[in-house]
Amino acid sequence: MARSTSLPKTVKGLAIVLAMVLGMSLPVTTAAEQAPCRRHENSERKIALTFDDGPHPTYTAEILDILEEYGIKATFFVIGSNCEAHPEVLRRAIRDGHEIGNHTYSHPHLTKIKEEKLTREVEKTESVLFELGAYRTRLFRPPEGVYSETVSKTVAAFGYIPILWTVDTEDWRLPPAKTIAETVLSHTEPGVIILCHDYVSGKSKTPDALRIFIPELLRRGYVFVTVSELLESN
Repeated sequence: MARSTSLPKTVKGLAIVLAMVLGMSLPVTTAAEQAPCRRHENSERKIALTFDDGPHPTYTAEILDILEEYGIKATFFVIGSNCEAHPEVLRRAIRDGHEIGNHTYSHPHLTKIKEEKLTREVEKTESVLFELGAYRTRLFRPPEGVYSETVSKTVAAFGYIPILWTVDTEDWRLPPAKTIAETVLSHTEPGVIILCHDYVSGKSKTPDALRIFIPELLRRGYVFVTVSELLESN
């Protein structure tokens, strides 16, 4: 399922020419305009559940089963190399209707690499997503949430929206499932973006935590949506 939200270069060019002819002012993309989105308040109690670093051959599949069981959609910020290693898991996430975001190809610390390498990291994952799943994304999440002016410029060049989070479960530290769930339940309010991981080193407690906090948040009247759906809410 191919998805694209950016205008073709020819259309952009025509828009620029038209603006010049009509004497219109063009919007200037600045680092401030590309500030990462951490939440999107709304009156519909919508929230976004996100997962980083996958796909993982075991945990991602288990998480997808849980999401299917509860009938909710999430956003997966994937690493390109992991997509190449586990293409069928990626394809299943796409088939199931979940949103995919770019999380670089090898998960580097973005302030410790040059702009050229950052561009390759983003571009390579974009290519992997299209080659393996015929998928185009408009979302980017920097590894570890590291952000800078260089990252902002690169994200803008690709037409991506930078996404961070509101609620950090720190599930990569492998805390008990109950602790992860309590973190989510005590900090969730309309518009939040929840950060989990579907790829961790060690025995992940995230699937068990999902079975605790998802039904409780549903009981409280929250509506799980993808990040893009959250951004489009009122």
